[in-house]
Amino acid sequence: MFLIAQSLVAVATLLDLASFQFKSRRIILSCLFTSVLLTSAHFFILGYNSAGCLMFIAAVRYFYCIYYKHTWAMFGFMAVSCLAVYFTWQDWFSVFALVATLIQTIASFQNRDLHLRLCMVVGTSFWITHNIFASSPVAILMESLFLSSNLLGLYRFYVGKKSLSEPQTQP
Repeated sequence: MFLIAQSLVAVATLLDLASFQFKSRRIILSCLFTSVLLTSAHFFILGYNSAGCLMFIAAVRYFYCIYYKHTWAMFGFMAVSCLAVYFTWQDWFSVFALVATLIQTIASFQNRDLHLRLCMVVGTSFWITHNIFASSPVAILMESLFLSSNLLGLYRFYVGKKSLSEPQTQP
């Protein structure tokens, strides 16, 4: 079962890598929906029910956010995430998964992809911490690559573009 769980998260990794190489918020969220659904199954197989529930809720959230962005729904997803961890609490490091989910929930409801990306950097850092304590090597790799892909996308769309458009001054 461990190998099946790691295989699911390996496919999710490919979707994560692709997600932040798009500029379209809708395409980013579509990739994340599928990736997070696979990651949810991965955590359930490994017996980490809190993380599995949070990832499943996140998949539903990403799907919702593809089409809508009502602020009341953001708070609803945050409340459901807190309840899920309360009812499935297993380990002290479940708190890292919850914090990551809350930050990434805020990210999902951002109007601009830049704000979405910046919040995801912070949330992903908390997921990496959780996955280290959960001893899931492929999930650690997945989130690390997801973070790298996001940072590369930030550079490509915001930092690199800005430096190319600024005139070069000679001293």
